[in-house]
Amino acid sequence: MRIFLFVINFALGMSIFLLALQMLGDTMSSIFGFRLRAYLTKFTSTKPKSLFTGFVTTSLVQSSSIVNSTMVVLVDSGVLAVPQALGVILGANIGTTLTAQIVALPIEQTAIPLLFLGLFLMYVVKRPALGKAVFSLGALFFGLAYTTRVLTPLLRLSSVQRILLELTGTPWRACAVGAILTGMVQSSGAVTSLVVGLAGGKLLTLSAAVGVALGSNVGTVITTLVASLGRSRASKATAWGDFLFNVAGVLIVLPLFPFFLRLVELLSSDPGRQVAHAHTLFNVITALATLPLLDNLAHLAWSWAGIRPRNKNT
Repeated sequence: MRIFLFVINFALGMSIFLLALQMLGDTMSSIFGFRLRAYLTKFTSTKPKSLFTGFVTTSLVQSSSIVNSTMVVLVDSGVLAVPQALGVILGANIGTTLTAQIVALPIEQTAIPLLFLGLFLMYVVKRPALGKAVFSLGALFFGLAYTTRVLTPLLRLSSVQRILLELTGTPWRACAVGAILTGMVQSSGAVTSLVVGLAGGKLLTLSAAVGVALGSNVGTVITTLVASLGRSRASKATAWGDFLFNVAGVLIVLPLFPFFLRLVELLSSDPGRQVAHAHTLFNVITALATLPLLDNLAHLAWSWAGIRPRNKNT
C-alpha cells in the first residue's frame, strides 16, 4: 500500500510540474509566438546578434526545444543559413537556464500566492494571458515542491541511497543519467529543476546533481534531431550542430569537473543555487567559447549531415 501511495503521489507531483511547464511554454508562445519567426529572421545578421536573439527568445518562451525546432524549420525553408541558426541555438541554451534559476528560489512560500494571483488576474482583472502565465508558474513551483516532499522519505533510505550513489557515483554516470532522463521526459528544464530541488534538500550530492544537469543538455538535443527527420540535409546539419555543440561541451568540462565544482561552490553556499549556477555557467561558457568557431561548427555539422563542402551553402 505504501509503495502504491508513493507512486501515485510522485506521479501526481511530476504531472502537475510537467503540465505547468507545458502550460507556461504554451502561454508564453501564444504571447510571443506569432512574432517569433519575424524576430529570429530579423536579428540574426551577425553571430553576437544570433546568440542574443536566441537568449532573449528562449527566456521569453521558456522552451529551448521550441526555439531549436523553429531553427530547423527556418533552415529547411531557406530563411536562415546554418551558422545563423546555430548562433540562435547557442543563445537558447543560455536562455533555458532561467528555469533552474527561478526554481532555486524559495518556491514553497510563493507557490500558493502565485496560484491565487493567477486566478485573480484571469477572472477578476480579465487578463487571461498574464494570469495563465502566473498561475502556471505557481503550479510549476507547487508540483516541484510536492514531488520533492514525496521523494524525501524514499531518498533517505540507505538502500535507495546506495542505488542512487551507484547510478551517479561518477560525473560520467551522472551525465548519462541526466541525458537519459531528459530524453524520456523531453524537457531539460524539468530534469534540471528536479535536481535543483533535490540538491537544495540535501537529498543528492552536488557532484551528482551537477552531473545530471550537464547531461540534460545532451538529452534535450533529441527534440531537435526528431524535428529534422524528413527534412532537408541543411536542417539535419542544424540538428547535428546542436548535438555536436552540447556533447563537445560536456566532454570538455568532465575532465575538469573537480575544478568546475570548486568554482560553483564559490558562487553560493546553498546547494540548490549551486546547481542552478553550474547549469548557467556551463551554458554561458560553452556558448561564448563556441561563438567565434561557429563557422567551423557549421562545416562539421554539414559533414555529419552527409554533405560535401562543394554542395553546401552556409
